[in-house]
Amino acid sequence: MVGPLSSYFKRKNKKRDGTKSFWGAVSDAEASPATSSVSLRIPPTTSRKTEATVNDKSAESQPAAMVEGVKFRNETKDSSDLWSRAYQKLDDKAKKWIGDVSNSISGEERTQDLITLVRNREEEYKHGTLKIRIGDSEIMWRDYANSVVSWITAIGDISINFAPAGSSVAWSALRVLLKANVSQCEDLAVIFGCAEKVLRLMRHGRVYEDVYLSGGSCNGATENLKDALVELYKGLMELLAHAFVRLNEGQGKQFLRALVSGGEGLKLVSALTEQERKVSMPAQGCGAVASQEHQTLLKNLDEPIRNNEDTVKKLLQKVEEGILEQALEYISTIPIGEHQQEKHEARTLGTCEWLLNHSGFIEWDRSSYSSTLWLQGNVGAGKSFLTSKVIDHLPVSRQQKAEYDEGFAYFYCSRSDPVRRQTKYILRSYVSQLARVPNRPAMIEKNIYALYLKAKEEKRGLSTIECETALIELINFYSRTTLVLDALDECYMDTREALTRILHNLVDKGKGTVKIFIASRKEADIEEHLGLKNLVEISTADNKEDIEKYIEEEIAKVSGIWRSVSEEVKEQVKKTIGENSDGMFRWAYLQWEELKKMRTNQRIRERLGKLPTSLTEAYEEIYSRNEEKAILERAVKWVLCARRPLTSDELLMAIRLESNLESLTVSDPIDESTLESICSHLVVLDSQLAVWKFPHASVAEYFENQHKSWIDTAPEDVAILLVSCLINCYSDWTLPESSDEIAHFLKTAADLGNYLDPRHPLQKYTRKYWLQHVKNTPEQCQEVTGLSEILKRFLGAEGPQQSSSQQYQVWCRHMEIRNELDGIRYFYNDIMPSEKSIFGICVLGLDKLLKGWWDKYIDVSQVNSRGLDLLAIAAKYDHDELCSELISRGGDIHKELDSYHGSAFMEAIAASKVKAAMLLLGKGVNPNQVGRYTSPLCLAISTAVDLVELLLKTGTDPNITCPNCPFLCGLDTVAYRNKTSLAELLIKYGANVNLVDEDNIFGSPLGTAAYGGSLRCAKLFVENGANVNAHLGGDYGSVLAAAIFGCGENAKMAKYLIEEAGADPTILSLSPPPGSPWISDSRHTERQEVAKYLIEGAMFKRSSCLTLASPRKISRECQSNRGVGGLGNIILSDRVHL
Repeated sequence: MVGPLSSYFKRKNKKRDGTKSFWGAVSDAEASPATSSVSLRIPPTTSRKTEATVNDKSAESQPAAMVEGVKFRNETKDSSDLWSRAYQKLDDKAKKWIGDVSNSISGEERTQDLITLVRNREEEYKHGTLKIRIGDSEIMWRDYANSVVSWITAIGDISINFAPAGSSVAWSALRVLLKANVSQCEDLAVIFGCAEKVLRLMRHGRVYEDVYLSGGSCNGATENLKDALVELYKGLMELLAHAFVRLNEGQGKQFLRALVSGGEGLKLVSALTEQERKVSMPAQGCGAVASQEHQTLLKNLDEPIRNNEDTVKKLLQKVEEGILEQALEYISTIPIGEHQQEKHEARTLGTCEWLLNHSGFIEWDRSSYSSTLWLQGNVGAGKSFLTSKVIDHLPVSRQQKAEYDEGFAYFYCSRSDPVRRQTKYILRSYVSQLARVPNRPAMIEKNIYALYLKAKEEKRGLSTIECETALIELINFYSRTTLVLDALDECYMDTREALTRILHNLVDKGKGTVKIFIASRKEADIEEHLGLKNLVEISTADNKEDIEKYIEEEIAKVSGIWRSVSEEVKEQVKKTIGENSDGMFRWAYLQWEELKKMRTNQRIRERLGKLPTSLTEAYEEIYSRNEEKAILERAVKWVLCARRPLTSDELLMAIRLESNLESLTVSDPIDESTLESICSHLVVLDSQLAVWKFPHASVAEYFENQHKSWIDTAPEDVAILLVSCLINCYSDWTLPESSDEIAHFLKTAADLGNYLDPRHPLQKYTRKYWLQHVKNTPEQCQEVTGLSEILKRFLGAEGPQQSSSQQYQVWCRHMEIRNELDGIRYFYNDIMPSEKSIFGICVLGLDKLLKGWWDKYIDVSQVNSRGLDLLAIAAKYDHDELCSELISRGGDIHKELDSYHGSAFMEAIAASKVKAAMLLLGKGVNPNQVGRYTSPLCLAISTAVDLVELLLKTGTDPNITCPNCPFLCGLDTVAYRNKTSLAELLIKYGANVNLVDEDNIFGSPLGTAAYGGSLRCAKLFVENGANVNAHLGGDYGSVLAAAIFGCGENAKMAKYLIEEAGADPTILSLSPPPGSPWISDSRHTERQEVAKYLIEGAMFKRSSCLTLASPRKISRECQSNRGVGGLGNIILSDRVHL
C-alpha cells in the first residue's frame, strides 16, 4: 500500500530556470553537487556535525558496482543479478539518466554520501515553510528527510550491519534524484517523498532476498519471487526517473498529490502497489521461515533503524539508579502505572481487538510521518478500555529493543481527580515518562536532568512552559514518540484548549516522528481543536460483540450460583444486553450487576423486560432506591469538590461533619465496607490507589444534571465545613512553644477518631486545601452569607483592622513554624503580624468574599513585618483587582518601601506577577525607578522574562545601570545567563553592546559573555559592533582574559574570540588583569585546555603572566609534539608565561 505522506503546504509560484528537456537536464543536475558541510542527524531526532563530507566528484569517479569490504561481500550473486536484470529492462533514456553505475566506493561511504546529500538539501530550505498542503492532507516535509535518512541507514542492517545492500544501480538513481535542481519546498517534498517510498520498497525486496533467496535453493516459488522482484526493482527506478521528469516539467505538486492520494492519478505509483502485492504472494509460497532473525525481519518490514548509539550517548547523562528515580518522581508523582493496571485488569480478555484492526488505527500506527488520531465515542462507550488496549499494544508492537529507542508516554485524565484535569500535571507526567530512556536504566536526557535540579533547588514544580520546552527536546531526542491521552473531555475547558495546542505544537515542531492518540467524547470545543480528518468513531456495532463477550465471561463466573438458570435464559441475557446497550459498556456493566443477584429464570426474564433505556435512567434507579441518601449525598459532595481524591480516613470522617455556622457537630461513625454498600456503583473505593472516586465521569454528570438543588451548593457546603474544622482545631489545640516540640508532636500517631487532632488526615487535608475550596466557590455562592460569615469568625469578628481571632493567630503561628520546618518560603511570612488579619486578606485574596467588611476603616499605608504595604502585598500575589481597589483608596504606586525590593512594582516583578506589574505600569509607575539593588529591567530578565518587552515598550532605558547589582545593565545580565533572545530584544530597543563601567567585574557585556561561556551572546555582540580588543576595567582587563578565567568552556570561547572575532592575544600583555583573579580549583581541566591552545598557537609574550594553573605537563607535551625549542624558555612553576 502507498502510505499517505502527511502534510501542509501552499505552493509558491516561482519560475523555473530554463526549459530544458528532462533528459538534457541530467548533466546539469549532476554538475551541481552540494558542497557545504552538513549537520547529520542519525536518527533524525538528534544532531551532530559530520566529521568529513564526501567529495562528490571523487565519489563519482569511482566504480560503485564493485563494492569492496568484507561486510558487503555478503551480498548474494542473486541480488546483483536481480538489480542488473531490472536495469537491463529499462529503456535507454532511463539508463542514461541513471548514469554511471560502476562506482566502487564502500557501503559505508555510499551511505554517508546519500545522507549528506539529504541533509544538504534540507539545509538549503531550513528557513522555508515546515508544512505543505496537498488537498485535505498536510505534509511536514522534514519528516520525509528524516525518513529517507532512516531508510538509507536501515536497509543494510538486515544482514550486513550498516552497509547498504542491493545493486549500485538503485543508489545511483537515488543520488541523481536527490541532487535535482529545485526552486521551492514543494519540489523538495517530491524528492524526499518519492525517495522514501522507493527506499521502503527496496528494504522489502532486500528482506525477501535475504530470507528466501540467500540459501541457494531453486524451485518454482523462488523463481516466481525473483521475477516479481525484478519487476518491482524496475518499477522503483522508473518512478525515480519519472519524478525527475515531472519536477523538470513544473508538475511536482501534481506528482506529490498522486503520492499522497495513494496512487490516484499516477499509473506508476498505482503499479508499484500492485507490484508490491505480487512480490508478497510468491514470498509466502517459499516455505516456512525457520530462523528467528528472519522471522523478526518479516514481522517488521516497515521498521527503519531508529537510533545512532554515539549520538544518543552524547545527549544522555548517567546517574545512579536511586537518583534517577528521585528525579522522575520529583517531576511527576502521578501513578500512571496504577491507572493502566486498573483498566487492564477490568478489561475482558479478547475485547477491544477491533480497534487494533481498524484501518484508521493501522494507518496512524504504521505510517512514518507525524500524525494525530482521535478516538471518539459517546458516554460509557468504553473509550478508556480501548485506550488501555492501545497502551498495552504499542510498546510491544514497536519492538523496543536495545536498538529501538522510541519515546512512549500515556495519561488517563479523570473527572474524579482535579490534578488529572490540569495541563501542567499532565505534561509533567509525559516529561517524567519520556525522560526514562528505554533500555538505558541509569541514563536520563541531560537537559531534563538540569531542569529537574533547577526546579528542586527553587523548591517548585516544572511550569507548563518548561514542560512544553522539555517535551520538544525529548521528542527531538527520540526518532519516534507516541503520546496517548485518554478522556480529554474530562479535563477543564482551558486544559482542553491548552493541551490540544501544545500537542499540535509537538507534531509541528518535532524533528522526529510524533504520534498522538487522543480518546474523548464528541465535544464541540475538542472537535474544533482536533478536526475530523483523523477520526475513529466508536459505533454500536464495534462494541456489541465485545459487550456480549464480556457478559458471556461474567455468566461463566457465576455458573455455580446460576445453576438453576437455563442456557436459553443465559443466551437471552447476553443478547438482550448486547442489543440494548447501544454500545455503552458502562450501561451493560450496571445491568449485569443487577441481573447477577437474581437466581431464577422468571426473575431474570422480568428484569430483562424492564431494563432502563439510558445511563441516566440506570443511575436514577440506583439512587432512588437508596435508603441512606443523606450519607450518599455527603459522600458525593466531598468526592465532587475534593482538590484531590480522598482516602478512607479522610472521607469517613468528612461525611460525619455537619455545620450550622456557629458550631460543628459529628455524627456516628461508619466503616469502609458500609460506605461502599451505601454508595454502590455511584462512589467507589479504588482498590489500586486506596482513594474514593466516581467510577465513571457519567456519574458526576448525572448528579450535576439531575440533582442541581443540592449539588450547586456543594462547593460552599464543603468550604464551610473546612473553615469550621480550622476554627475548632485551633480552638482545641495549645500550640507548643518551640519548633522542635511541634515537629515531634506532628510525627506521632494521630487519634483517627478525633477530627480535632491536628495530625488527623482530614486536618492535614484542611490545612493544605481550605483556601482553594474557599476561593473556588462559584460566584453565586460567594454572594451567600454563609461562607463569608464563617470566614469572619476565623479572621476576627471585630474586623480586619482590629485584633484577629485567637484561632487565626494560632493558625498563622503554626504555618510559620511549619514553613521553617519544611524549609519552604511561602506566603506565611507576609501575613505577619497575625494580630491583624488585613495582611492575610491581602495575601490570600479574600477581599471578594468579604465585601463591605474587609475594607471598613482601612489604612492603606500600614505595613507588615517585612515592610510591605497593602498595595505591595496585593501586587506580590498578583491580585490585580485588589491592587486597583487599593489605589482607588489612596494606595501610592510610587511609594518607596523599607523592604528588600523597595516598591510594589518591584515586588510584582520579583514574584513574576505579570498582571499586577502591567496594571501598575498602566497606572503610571516609573519603569526606570531603580530599587535598592537592581533596576526593574534587570530584575525582569532574571525573574519575569514575559515583562521585558513590555518594559521596553513603555519607556524603560535599555542601558539603565544598577547600583548594587553584580551586573552592569540588562545586556550584562542576559549575557551571563546566555539568554540570546532577550539580548536580541535589548539590542533592538537600543542597548549599547560597548557599554563599559570601571566598577563592573567583567568590564563590558562582551566581557561578561566571555566569562560566562555564553558563546551565542558573544557572537551576537560581535555582530552588532562589540569591541573585542577594548581595554576594560573590572577584574580582567580584556574580553580575552575574561574568557580565559571564565566559568564556561574557556578554550572554545578563547578560540572563537581569536580565530573568528579578531581578538589580539597581545591584549593579554597590553591590558593584563589588574589583580590576581580568583580561579576555582574545579576549573583545573578547563585551564589546562585553554593554556594548551594558547601555547600551541604561540600566542604568548614572555613579559605577560597569567595564573592559568601551571600546566607543566602541557608545555612538555607541546615541546614534544611541535619541537619548538622556544617553549623551553617559558617560565613554568606555578604560573604559565604567555
